[in-house]
Amino acid sequence: MNNIFISTLTMGTLGFIISLTGLLTGMLLSSFVKRRGKRFKGTLLGFVGGLMLAIVCFDLLPESFEVGSVYIGIIGITFGLIISVLLDSELEHNHEHTSSRINHRYFKAAMLMAIGIGIHNIPGGIAFGSLFCSNSTKGFHLALALVIHGIPEGLTLGILLREYKSNTAMLLAFSMITSLPMGLGSVLGTLLGTLSPLVICFSLAIAGGMILYIIYRETLPSSMEIWKGKLSTVGNVLGMIAGILMISFLGK
Repeated sequence: MNNIFISTLTMGTLGFIISLTGLLTGMLLSSFVKRRGKRFKGTLLGFVGGLMLAIVCFDLLPESFEVGSVYIGIIGITFGLIISVLLDSELEHNHEHTSSRINHRYFKAAMLMAIGIGIHNIPGGIAFGSLFCSNSTKGFHLALALVIHGIPEGLTLGILLREYKSNTAMLLAFSMITSLPMGLGSVLGTLLGTLSPLVICFSLAIAGGMILYIIYRETLPSSMEIWKGKLSTVGNVLGMIAGILMISFLGK
């Protein structure tokens, strides 16, 4: 019993560290944006939007459809959209009564993005926990893929939070809280081996719907507002290309 507890705890910790490593690396990269001009920020924000769009459309959602079905995936996307709209409205309502900061929209975007990433991390953790227990070599390869996968997510969160003028403590808190679901997923993967494909399909689709909402609601419009020239659009397309190449590199 003690051995099972220790191995489960170890896998949960590993899952948490894997997610945290990718997110913190992305957030560290976002620090180079802080003192750049509007042209660079607008272009990079467009790039990040395109990158996340590629990950959702060519990786996350296809995986959801593959393990479940297109119909359940669409229901999940719709459910994620509804959650995002409700959270968006609640954050706007709270903002009207508690804060008058100009950059509140970036904090709102970061909150919604973090929730979407956290939900997405649960099935990723389940896959890691179950695979590592059966084949440690393949589990290591998946861990590396998950770290790389988390870098653009951390970059996105980092840019949004830095535009909100967040301090280092808030950046670290967002990284740790967003990484906890992967640790939980790793524990579930270790204990159960696998969950119903429909559960994984639905959770991936919910995360996809939430991330799509914030990309179109905040990320891409913000890039156009920061820099109204063509480079923000060019950055968006280049981000899509980079995302497709990254997914291909990871074997998707």
